[in-house]
Amino acid sequence: MSKPDARSTDRGDLLRTTAMITIVAILATAPVAFLAAHGHLAVAVLIAVIAMQSWIPVGIIATTRLFRQRRRLAAAHAREEELDRRVAAGAALEEQLRRELLAAQTDPLTGLPNRTLAERAIAAASAVAAPLTIAFADADGLHAVNANDGHAAGDQYLKAIAVRLLHAAASVSARAQVARTGGDEFMILVPRADTTALRDAIRVALVRPVIVAGRRMQLRVSVGIALSGGGNARYALAQADAAMFTAKRAGDQTLIYDADRDGVPELDGTRPRVRRRDVEPDRDTTARATDGTAPTTRLVCSLDEAATIANALWLAHDRWAAVLQAEPNDSAASTAPVETIDGTPTAEGLDRTAAFAGAEMAKYAGLARRISAAIDAASEQS
Repeated sequence: MSKPDARSTDRGDLLRTTAMITIVAILATAPVAFLAAHGHLAVAVLIAVIAMQSWIPVGIIATTRLFRQRRRLAAAHAREEELDRRVAAGAALEEQLRRELLAAQTDPLTGLPNRTLAERAIAAASAVAAPLTIAFADADGLHAVNANDGHAAGDQYLKAIAVRLLHAAASVSARAQVARTGGDEFMILVPRADTTALRDAIRVALVRPVIVAGRRMQLRVSVGIALSGGGNARYALAQADAAMFTAKRAGDQTLIYDADRDGVPELDGTRPRVRRRDVEPDRDTTARATDGTAPTTRLVCSLDEAATIANALWLAHDRWAAVLQAEPNDSAASTAPVETIDGTPTAEGLDRTAAFAGAEMAKYAGLARRISAAIDAASEQS
């Protein structure tokens, strides 16, 4: 029997007991009062004595039962109130846990869902093979904003980007989701969206400048977009990631994934190694262009790129050599009109720059020779 049913039963028993006592009282006192009123006092007393001997035990039993029923009813009330308190406490705890879970899955700065919810949406789309368009965005210039204007300005910069991406996503689909997946990374998930439409919406949303720390500033965001097409949405995320890094190299652009341009991710979703910083140097073929007089850093590049650097150094060397080979101007033999400005170096000018030009020539020539030697050594080992 449930709690409400037990409480109703207790109330019914209490009412029945009360009615019994009332009936006993009426039956006991009504005849006595009638006889006494009509002058039969002796008979009334006799009947009262008989009634007391007959009905008093019944009244005592009924009264005892009445008190017991009242105690049972009070206990039922107490149990019900305790149950209500426990239910209220459970509801409050559930609400607190819900808020804490929501806070754990929400970025506190922008109010956007975090990576956990984004990953869950990607997994759900993959599970049912639903087409999902993914835009992976990276905020450019955040370090400069933090360094120049403080981290509070950097927070404003990120919140402005979040608002613009929200507007772009909403203009494409009401079902779009925007998440902040990292410090300067954002993700847009749009079911069955056209990649071109999403690209154009993002470009339009980012075109207007914003005010950050009191300064008018252009938002710089590199974005890559890919479509899962009903397949593995996580692999589409890897494609969007590859396109985003191509956009970053090109300079805060919004690009749709192209395998020929961006490379093909691995099956596990790792990014293709298309960036220069991803190339692992070979200890046997990597040469260090240094004369040992200054701190060094490792430069990783292809042989063609190294040859280009060497050629540029030789061209700089030749320009300084041309400065040293310039003939001084003989001002006495000049026939130029007075008002004409003669730009030919004078002997005094050449004397002042000779030392500097010689030093520059030696620097470029020495570095070019070392790089050329490194190219030859690497070519022989390859």
